[in-house]
Amino acid sequence: MRNTPKRERALASALRLCASAFVLGIVAAAPASADAPAAPLSKEQLAASWRDMASLPDFWQGTWQSISPIADDFPQEPDYTQSALDHIKTYKPAADSPFANCKPLGLPFLMNIGGMPMKFFQSPGMIALYVESSGMTRFIHTDGRQHSAQPNPSFLGESIAHWEGDTLVIDSTGFDPETLFQIAKLKDKNLKQGDFNPMSGVVFGPHGPNLRIVERMKLIDFKTLESQTTLYDDTVFKQPVTLAPRRFLRGIERRNEPQEWACTDNRDYLDPTTGKLQYNVKDKAISR
Repeated sequence: MRNTPKRERALASALRLCASAFVLGIVAAAPASADAPAAPLSKEQLAASWRDMASLPDFWQGTWQSISPIADDFPQEPDYTQSALDHIKTYKPAADSPFANCKPLGLPFLMNIGGMPMKFFQSPGMIALYVESSGMTRFIHTDGRQHSAQPNPSFLGESIAHWEGDTLVIDSTGFDPETLFQIAKLKDKNLKQGDFNPMSGVVFGPHGPNLRIVERMKLIDFKTLESQTTLYDDTVFKQPVTLAPRRFLRGIERRNEPQEWACTDNRDYLDPTTGKLQYNVKDKAISR
């Protein structure tokens, strides 16, 4: 049967509707772009966020200062990979010192330094933690995001947290290869007699590209914060290693407020050619 002009127009219109519906279906099914601009919170949403944060455990008043030893003791010897065992066997504390040339401490060692206060600041979707040692600030995301597929390597990593009851669980990945990383501590019998330096026997080493650090922080009481760290790195440890809990005391007096820190005049110099550390060589250290 031959189509009339009226029938042809109706058929064309129907085809256009089908095509439009198909395109709309594709658009609706497409995931939202990760780069899509985020909408700001309304005044009501912002007020609700601050009310929710007020009900969380009080990490915020005053500052916290570590009362645990600077170095981790590794009381239970980890199950090391062969490459880690080889590194421990040949480690030379002076020549391999990671403290030369003012490099940032990085995680997890940044959290170990005693005598330097740290302070928590909270805002909707983020906690900032300023640590006077090295004058570094951690940005800990609490907005429900996932870790980046390719995080930008940094000394403090990409930290994402959530609350499990009264415990803040911080999951950090994406660490710079030069992050200060303690992998062992030599036993007292392996140290020189009379060496009471708190860093004696500490072995630092390289970590793998997939290093993951999980911290669990909670209040023991108003004055005491406890943090326990678990290290995941299959290039160093065959199994995850949970370190002994570290404790911090709260100070609310004005004298406890954190101060500015700047490391710009280091006098030690690690010669990249010879691999030897020279002490108190100011002219070389400042020209690095």
